[in-house]
Amino acid sequence: MDEAQAKEWQPGTAQDLVRDAEALGIEQVSTRMITDWVEVGLLAAPEFQKSTQRGRDHSVFPALQRRLFTELLEARRRSPLKRIPHHTMIPVVLFVWLTSDTIVPASQARRALRTYAQTTGKTNKTRRQDNARRIVDQFAHPSATYHQRRTAQLLIEEGERTRNPDWGKLHSALTTLCSPWRTAGLPLLERGIGRPDIPLTVTDSIVISVAVQQVTAWLRAEQVREEDLLEARRLHRIDWAQYEAARSQQQPEGTTAGFFAIPEGMEARVREQVHAYTGTLAGMLGVIAEVAARARVGRHPF
Repeated sequence: MDEAQAKEWQPGTAQDLVRDAEALGIEQVSTRMITDWVEVGLLAAPEFQKSTQRGRDHSVFPALQRRLFTELLEARRRSPLKRIPHHTMIPVVLFVWLTSDTIVPASQARRALRTYAQTTGKTNKTRRQDNARRIVDQFAHPSATYHQRRTAQLLIEEGERTRNPDWGKLHSALTTLCSPWRTAGLPLLERGIGRPDIPLTVTDSIVISVAVQQVTAWLRAEQVREEDLLEARRLHRIDWAQYEAARSQQQPEGTTAGFFAIPEGMEARVREQVHAYTGTLAGMLGVIAEVAARARVGRHPF
């Protein structure tokens, strides 16, 4: 969706958007719903314009936003679910913002990120199990036992369910899962995952997770400036292009299986990129470096 695709569209009022929905055969769309969509970040705030020199101000949505509204409605209608909560469509809006400069303004993205942060972790049991299994598969050493795998998986699931992981227990469980061997009298040799040239340790992974959790709290309270959101988007685009390039190439021998795996389905890919952006934002704001520094001196943030 871009400027060229919106040429046939004109700016419109909330009433015009309601009529657009009716033309699509979608009922139960009202100006109140459109106001709600603006509040959560699914739409940008309409712009005030005068209809005549002495006329009363009225609010108008730009053509691109009007087009975005109908595309979100179409996406919602394609869903097999009877009820689609607003927050489930927020990653789509953020994905559009991450990949285009013209459709979603920073003010809308900031509200969308607030909604995204408020609902992060609110997933069903099946999704929590799938996510936990994926993480365990990445970290598990071939000699890890069923009990070690199961312990780590249950801790991850519980952390997602409560949105308050026990980082200490999780760090211990993942370390044991990743490096299940011990030699009497010697310190544990911690194995890294990912590419052998840039391995990611359990501590690294936990540090990033803790930092992202902190930034998510800031997004929830809208405490991140728009200029910082935009700069993180610029850096994210560079990082993501490099990541996608690495995915498309044959990985070095020794790369952890599934480390560059592509999620199944467009929804999962959209969520993956939005989550990656929060990591970039945490790095740009210096939160990852701060948490890592505490971990290095033994004052574990988990």
